[in-house]
Amino acid sequence: MAQSGGKFVTLNPDIEDRCNKYVYRSFLMRFLGNIEAKTDAKGRAFLPAQFRKVLAASGEESLVLRQDVFENLLVLYPVSVWNDLMDEMRRKLSRWDRRQQMAYRTFVSSVVELSIDGSGRILIPRPFLEAAGINQSIRFVGMGDTIEIWPADTMETMSKEDFSQVLDEAMKEEKNMKNMKEEQDD
Repeated sequence: MAQSGGKFVTLNPDIEDRCNKYVYRSFLMRFLGNIEAKTDAKGRAFLPAQFRKVLAASGEESLVLRQDVFENLLVLYPVSVWNDLMDEMRRKLSRWDRRQQMAYRTFVSSVVELSIDGSGRILIPRPFLEAAGINQSIRFVGMGDTIEIWPADTMETMSKEDFSQVLDEAMKEEKNMKNMKEEQDD
């Protein structure tokens, strides 16, 4: 294995594989937890210490903030995770299809890059706070390689029944795919 610039690790230099050629450090980032916080009058909030430690350990210095596509919340992406996502979207969305180009433009243009100040705070711009319906109390939710910011009193979760059904279906689907692959290999 070779390293290049500390951000990428080459898996197999002899095989050209656009999807799996490089593994970003973002795979080492695992944001976990559900932490309540408050924003001040300027929109600043202390990023939870456990999340700052994960960012520091992976060499990330800034974050990209975007409103979520599906829910009324904000999402913080470490820059390397954001860049991976942009690259994946660019591969899947054609520049020559008007609707796909507009979808890509809408996704990547509605963002702001944030840095963490010396006190461990981020400044969430007022338009983002208003769009997510956030007044002062917020909830940081670790989502693996991203961090969600919810209004503290409105975080949505699934019922136990829905949760178990979704997991059951997803795990059965994955098991079926593995079985099909094993049958093909035989």
